[in-house]
Amino acid sequence: MTKTNTPLTLKHRVGYALGDFGGCMTFSLMSAFMTRYYVNVALMDTAVIAVMTLIWKIFDAVSNPVIGVMMDKSFAKGTRKGDKFRPWIFRIAPLTGLAGILVFTAPGWVTGMSRLVVAFTTYLMYEVFYSMQHIALGGLISAMARDDTERSELSSARGIGGMLGIIIPQMTFPAIISLFESNARLGYGLGVTVCAIIGYLCCLGCYFFTEERNASQQKAGAAPIRVTDILEVFRVNRAFVALCLHGLLSGILMSVGGALGTYMYADVLGSLALMSVGSMIGMPVSLVCMSVVPKLTRKVGSQKVLRGSLLLGCGLYVGLFALHIFTNINVWVHIGINALASGISGLSNMMQWGMLSEAIEYNEYLTGKRTEGSINGTFNMLRRLGQGLGASFGVAMLGMIGYNAEAAVQIPATILGIKVLCLLFPAICAIGSWIVFRFVWNITPELREKMAQKRAEQA
Repeated sequence: MTKTNTPLTLKHRVGYALGDFGGCMTFSLMSAFMTRYYVNVALMDTAVIAVMTLIWKIFDAVSNPVIGVMMDKSFAKGTRKGDKFRPWIFRIAPLTGLAGILVFTAPGWVTGMSRLVVAFTTYLMYEVFYSMQHIALGGLISAMARDDTERSELSSARGIGGMLGIIIPQMTFPAIISLFESNARLGYGLGVTVCAIIGYLCCLGCYFFTEERNASQQKAGAAPIRVTDILEVFRVNRAFVALCLHGLLSGILMSVGGALGTYMYADVLGSLALMSVGSMIGMPVSLVCMSVVPKLTRKVGSQKVLRGSLLLGCGLYVGLFALHIFTNINVWVHIGINALASGISGLSNMMQWGMLSEAIEYNEYLTGKRTEGSINGTFNMLRRLGQGLGASFGVAMLGMIGYNAEAAVQIPATILGIKVLCLLFPAICAIGSWIVFRFVWNITPELREKMAQKRAEQA
């Protein structure tokens, strides 16, 4: 049964893209600039930040499946009338934006131990609100799409929206900081406020432009929903296990690169403002890569495209590192190759949402239950755990390689360490994801046909 017979429209796709665009407007600041704000502006110790980051991410990882199950159970019990996921986006989006503003402003209002307490509390608030919003958006794709084509369209829309939501803040935020170089606290506060407001307006667009079209896909059925159901998913659903392993690796890659990317530009290339230029160049490169994926997928299949992009991205990162070691590389050559490496290897993060929806279909095929919330929450748990491990690792390594925030120029060993962490480490994570999709993912064309036949019989 469906709630409406209207086809998936451009408005639906744009609305879904706006959801990830809005969420990433503040999330990208957390991954790319929070470490620099804490170290260089709030003057907090790197070891303390590393420990706090690990605690934040572990808490967030544990809470994500609970949030997902809460969404499934509250809807199944009828405590939420109408749509299942859109109301969560509408109610949580303003809280996410407000918490994001506090992260980059509140620690500057206090000193001493109070600064650590405020920093810890405000970011914890942000993590909880963002997780609710992100899990609801992940479940929305299953409530909107009716077939593989629509899932692919919405997945691509989300990938483009998320990419723009990450790149645009990384283009504008450094420029705003540079304008207020003499008053860094004001620059960070103004920059995050602008991004939070834009993000909230985009989330409103997601709420008003999207539509949950599948009533039958929103409830898990008569069987009760339990937190422990996810253990059965891990036991029987290899495709979901593969996605979780990939999510862990991609989260680590994203956070290490995000936490240390500013140091690559400021201390290796010599100008933090170049980060805006790099993001500006990276955006069209990523858009071109995304536009080519559907055509390649139709020819060779999504799994080959995904694995190929991971291998190619890994090769580009290794090649760029070699150029840094053996040549006096031109800054524009670095920006160009880095944009290609990031755009190509990052295709797996765009494609994972359609594959997650397929894993949800596969889970229903195996178990008879449809629990988008808990599955999305658990997948998000692994991604956020990876982000936490990556962020903590990145900050800890920043101290271990001898970074000195007060030094005008870093020592050669520190510069080499930044290059290794920003260029070789992403290559290692990309190879790990390739291994996962080569040897663990198990949804074949034959299995897709069986799943489609079962859905047709149930319809």
